[in-house]
Amino acid sequence: MKYKGWSFSFHLLLLTSYFLLLTSLIACGKRGDPIAIEPRPEKAVEEKPVNSPKAADVLKEQGLEKPESVKGVSNPAPTGLVGIYTQQSIVLTWNEVEGIDISSYRIYRSTGDGRFVMAGETVTPAFTDKDIKPNLKYFYKVTAVGAAEGPPSKEIEITTEIK
Repeated sequence: MKYKGWSFSFHLLLLTSYFLLLTSLIACGKRGDPIAIEPRPEKAVEEKPVNSPKAADVLKEQGLEKPESVKGVSNPAPTGLVGIYTQQSIVLTWNEVEGIDISSYRIYRSTGDGRFVMAGETVTPAFTDKDIKPNLKYFYKVTAVGAAEGPPSKEIEITTEIK
């Protein structure tokens, strides 16, 4: 009889823990779930003739004019490209390109013959290449794509050998 109170508390704690676990799984989802990317709304630009002195002011006010330091420069090359062989795939990550409107990144792969082919495209600064074979050397480069495709990152080499 003296354990009835403890047993009730234990079952209540167990039931509460189960409820919290179930709620967190349902609410949070699993890591790697796809995320919907909402398109950015276009900013309206007031219609003015290009030669009008006010056109530049309108673009500057709405944040649509490139700063002087960026005019005529394409997207910068991504930096910090690193990769790791997981015995099933090659996982690549790099630093996100900041300051310019980047819509995606393109990943290029070569097997050492100097010809790079596009291995894939992603909107995040990470990519998993599953189309690989063991005991080969792979070379990778990444480009940032905005209004145009920018220059490639520094090339890295990954060897798919089991040690």
